[in-house]
Amino acid sequence: MDNLVVIGHGFQKKSQKTPKQEIERAEQIKGEYYDSKE
Repeated sequence: MDNLVVIGHGFQKKSQKTPKQEIERAEQIKGEYYDSKE
């Protein structure tokens, strides 16, 4: 099996809904990771 897990962002969730700012930050970090792999 070829599996890769990259954890690049973490935060303490204090409510049921994930704040939009945290989702955007995680997406930015993911994009930067993939860009660095090209």
